[in-house]
Amino acid sequence: MNWRLEAWNPDYALPQVGFEESQFAPEVDTELEPAWAAVPVKECAWPLLYFVDGRQRIDAVIANEHAQRALLVTVAAGALVRDEAGIRLAEPPVIRRYALHTGGFRAEIRVGESFVYEPLETTAKDLRDLAGKVNGVMRGLEAQLAATLEGGVVVVDGPIYQGETVLERPLLGYAKTMWQRYLPSEKEALLSHLDENCRTPVFRIHKSQRRKLELYSWYLRLPINPSAPFHVGAGLIRMETQAQSAAQAIERADQMAYLFCHLASSPSRDPRAPQNLIPIGGLEAWLGRYMGQGEVIRRRIVQELFR
Repeated sequence: MNWRLEAWNPDYALPQVGFEESQFAPEVDTELEPAWAAVPVKECAWPLLYFVDGRQRIDAVIANEHAQRALLVTVAAGALVRDEAGIRLAEPPVIRRYALHTGGFRAEIRVGESFVYEPLETTAKDLRDLAGKVNGVMRGLEAQLAATLEGGVVVVDGPIYQGETVLERPLLGYAKTMWQRYLPSEKEALLSHLDENCRTPVFRIHKSQRRKLELYSWYLRLPINPSAPFHVGAGLIRMETQAQSAAQAIERADQMAYLFCHLASSPSRDPRAPQNLIPIGGLEAWLGRYMGQGEVIRRRIVQELFR
């Protein structure tokens, strides 16, 4: 049989697109390690780890008397800490509610006594574009939370936020989806032959007009059990970090590749396995409970309009 499954449940956004359909980022150095070949994961010590993630939800679309639209959105960010005592919540989550708009909404919007949406103005050409801004609001909240954590390595679910906040401590982001090309074709070919529990060599991504940070990056193929039904790219993630030197980035790549392989989720328990790490899946569920049920909040909004 010459076809294999994608590991993610199709109810979720597809984890990869064909590389020929994605854009190529040319400002990359690939000559940082001795050879461009697979690097097997090797055992490393576990450092103090923080896992930071966020969730977002559009509660309603509203319009004022001038037919100007706004999105009532809820965003949340939280952190888990992993140390010698195990994995636990680092601190209470941060929950924010905003009326995201492009003009015309200056006052807060109250829904009963429990829900208050603060006005947050941005630029967008239409509602779809406005909805796309919610992710940036959530990522900014994650970055603010990450900046408050003390010591250890901070792992964020997603690429490192390209905002104004730069952490002094080790920071690592990882992308579960492959929407952007980072390697030239001859280097990219290694991804199709990468075994489980192996990473690519580290490469440097330079600053650009779109990227405010210089980052070091590498790909890792996570283990997936059973592996037989799934294609070779089903467990692929891209990891990135800030570092003072290539040597420091390579050391971190070795350490974090080992840890990520031990934290990979199973398709029997997570529809986005193995890329949705076990701690991240738990953190997402925890944040959902603090955000409140979307259906309940929407009913409260409708009730408020009938008052």
